[in-house]
Amino acid sequence: MVRVNLLPREVIERRKYEQLYRYVFIGAVGMVLIVLFAYAGIFLLGQQKSDKLQTLQEETKQYQSQADAFSIFESKEQELLDREQVAQTALAGRIDMGMLAEEVSLVLPDEVWLGSVSISEKDGLSLSGNTPRSTSESVDVAYKSIAKLLVRLNELPTLFDVWLVTATNADWVGWSVPEGDAVPLAAKVVGFQATGKIEIPAASAASTGTIAVPAPPAAGN
Repeated sequence: MVRVNLLPREVIERRKYEQLYRYVFIGAVGMVLIVLFAYAGIFLLGQQKSDKLQTLQEETKQYQSQADAFSIFESKEQELLDREQVAQTALAGRIDMGMLAEEVSLVLPDEVWLGSVSISEKDGLSLSGNTPRSTSESVDVAYKSIAKLLVRLNELPTLFDVWLVTATNADWVGWSVPEGDAVPLAAKVVGFQATGKIEIPAASAASTGTIAVPAPPAAGN
C-alpha cells in the first residue's frame, strides 16, 4: 500500500525542525547536568583539600607551640654548655692544693716530721719541721735528711726553687717515757724552714690554702 503525504512542504519541514529542537533540548539538559556533576565533584574535592590544609595548619601551629615551649630548654642547654666551658677552662688552670700537700707528705723522709705547711699560688710553699740529730761532733745525719727532703720537693712537677731558709739545733719537747710516765723528755733535733715556688698554669686564678700538720704521736726514747 502506498502512502501519500498531502501536507504542504513547509509543514513537513517545520515538523522536522520541531523534532530536532526536542533532541537539542535533551542534549542541552544533559550537558548542564554533566557540568553540574563536574562542578559538584570539583567543589567536594576542593573542600576536602581545604579541610586537609586547615588540619595541617592546625598541626603546624601545635608543633610550633611545642617547639616554642622547648626552646627555653635549648637556651638553658646552651647556657649550661657555656658554663661548662668556663668551668673546664678554670679547672684546667687550677692547682689542687690538697693533692699538692699529699705529694709533699709522700716524699717526706721517715726521720722528718713537719710542724706546719702553707701552700698558696701567690706565696708558694712554706714549711717548717724537725728531724732528730746526733750528739756527736761529726757531720749530723739530720742535715742529710733535710737535704734529701729538699731534693725530693724539687723533683715534684708543681714545685721549683725549693730552698732551705734556716736550720738550727734545738731541743724538741714531746717524747714521753714509756710505762705512762708523764715527764716529757727533750729530744735533740734540727729545726728547719724551707720555701719553694709553685708552677702556676696560665689559666689559674689566685687561690690560697694553709694546711697545719700535727706533730707525730708520742713515742718511746
